[in-house]
Amino acid sequence: MITFPVKTNKENAAVSPLFGKAKYFAFYDGENLTIEENTLKHGAPLIDWFLNKGVKDIIIKEMGINPYKKIEATSMNVYYAGDNRITISELISKYNNKELELLDNKKMEVIIKKHEKSHLHNH
Repeated sequence: MITFPVKTNKENAAVSPLFGKAKYFAFYDGENLTIEENTLKHGAPLIDWFLNKGVKDIIIKEMGINPYKKIEATSMNVYYAGDNRITISELISKYNNKELELLDNKKMEVIIKKHEKSHLHNH
């Protein structure tokens, strides 16, 4: 099972750059796609939700430090969706073709720093 944040609950929505505050998450089990509303609105509690649903891989555009720390304690993998606009079907195709970059700690550091910079104006 994979999951990733999406902007709307439409079948071929764009992947959301947001993670914790994304409005919806898409879940794909290799055959079926479901889109569920994100009622949690925080990164770390989402990880428990994903674990309960049997998620093995998370695909992101950006993420903060707290959800990543929580992911590190699990066996889940984090893949990078890239910076460009991408739809659900494009992302699943790239995932299935193993074209997505698996993120390690070094690459996550860069993404987390970028995420924190983009949130500085909110404080």
